[in-house]
Amino acid sequence: MINKPKIIEKWQKRNKYGRPGTPLTAKKIAIHYTGSPDVPGHKTLSYFNNVVANGHKVNGKFVYASAHYIIDLDGTIYQLIPTTEICYATNSANSYAIAVEVATTGADNHYTDATYKSMVWLCAWLCQYKKLDCQKDIITHTDVVGKNYKLCPIYMVKNPDKMQQFKQDCHNLKEGKIRVSDITNCTAEGSVKIPKMIKVIQNVNYRTEPNFKATSIAGEATPGQIFTVVDLITKSEANMYKLKSGFYITASKKYVEEFIPKKF
Repeated sequence: MINKPKIIEKWQKRNKYGRPGTPLTAKKIAIHYTGSPDVPGHKTLSYFNNVVANGHKVNGKFVYASAHYIIDLDGTIYQLIPTTEICYATNSANSYAIAVEVATTGADNHYTDATYKSMVWLCAWLCQYKKLDCQKDIITHTDVVGKNYKLCPIYMVKNPDKMQQFKQDCHNLKEGKIRVSDITNCTAEGSVKIPKMIKVIQNVNYRTEPNFKATSIAGEATPGQIFTVVDLITKSEANMYKLKSGFYITASKKYVEEFIPKKF
């Protein structure tokens, strides 16, 4: 069972522009982005709760917008609307989707390490809580409206392999295959450092293939053993190192750590 992540409640008042109070039966979790990189999530929170909720016009028309959750650049998770009520974020999916707005960083709108960790933790927990499938029931806003309407969240839409990895990370956390401390940000360039050598710190199997199936086990590595790393595999059930020997081993910090030879 996944523990609930820390969530700061900032309830939006009942209003017709963002929180109408209409009942919601959650069948999907929709990921969004706030629209501009490096804008703190608390500013989006203030916009929804203090501007839109009071009636705000753009080009002469009222804005109808809100979200259930907002994740900030430092990983802080805010909740604005109960998951038993609809919000206005995902167009035709408003009636069945929990909306998660996520702050982004950089020219490509990727995620900070803290933000990505909170994304995985929150979505995995929501899937557990709502009895949803991480692989099938976590979607993008674009999955609902199409690319011609909006690319949202833009990084995940432009990098579908990262969206797939994100869903895999959520699945792995929900199923207990990884811990929160094992979550690695797959979206940031250079955020994953590939060590030249690793040392085993807890008994762990090494494998013939980059997966955790019983049929791939080649042997057991014991604490103190040193291996040379040639690559990081991020599309398996969880991150794995490819070793110089041709075998594979988990990249989890629970089992291995970077080894730096002493200079004499």
